[in-house]
Amino acid sequence: MSDLRVPTTPREAVALARSLYFNRIVRFLAVGGACGLIQLAILHGLVAGQGMGERLSNLIAFIVSMELNFVLSQFFTWRDRWSPALRPHKFLARLAMFNVSAASTSGIVNQGVFNLLNLFIWYLPAAAIGICAAAFANFMLNDRLVFRLWSSGGASATIAEP
Repeated sequence: MSDLRVPTTPREAVALARSLYFNRIVRFLAVGGACGLIQLAILHGLVAGQGMGERLSNLIAFIVSMELNFVLSQFFTWRDRWSPALRPHKFLARLAMFNVSAASTSGIVNQGVFNLLNLFIWYLPAAAIGICAAAFANFMLNDRLVFRLWSSGGASATIAEP
């Protein structure tokens, strides 16, 4: 049987919210870590295996990793914010919002850090540091904007602060 029970005091409710938020961060780090490793593998395969330039290879690897990250984030990290009532056009809107936010923050930070560090260090550590540098902004944007709750009627649902 499960130990999970409904909180009966404000203190228990706050503790539960913190626990759930901590679990989301752990899931986010697992998804981000897996996607980061995939990005590094693609980057290395394109550079070492195909002889492509490091900057273009990192950009391609980032885009592939970003799309995988959306799918894993949708169904794992923010799975509690998915509803069968989420209409296809809202799903596509969420995908578009994810891509815009990822490209405008994570992509710029990732590519900027990579391009700068790659002047001084090998491309794989430069890419890994770029991935890590973008992680915090990526979590905040996803949690507060991209994967916020949407009611079936179309309006955003209120989300309690953790």
